[in-house]
Amino acid sequence: MSSEDEIIKKLQEKMMAELAKKKEEEEAAAAEQVKIDAIVKRIVTLEAWERLKRVELAKPDLANEVKLYLIQLYSSGRLTRKVSDEELKALLSQLSERRRRDFNIRIV
Repeated sequence: MSSEDEIIKKLQEKMMAELAKKKEEEEAAAAEQVKIDAIVKRIVTLEAWERLKRVELAKPDLANEVKLYLIQLYSSGRLTRKVSDEELKALLSQLSERRRRDFNIRIV
């Protein structure tokens, strides 16, 4: 076996290891997302859940922020009942206002 073949083999092994690691990380992230969704689904009404899934399609970062916020409220004991669609709309509005940037264009 020539040195070029050995180098190619080592590169292939390295790439396969990187791909396996990346796949493992993606699977772990997907499993974590499934857990988060299961918890949130239990603490919101059906209408609120449907709205949250629609928001997730358009703005995944905002939806994840809302989910984590709801889980924090639930785990701290400050959320004792299911969150309604109206309450979720208010929460989405508050969080999206915080995230909104104000752009100023000046012509000099």
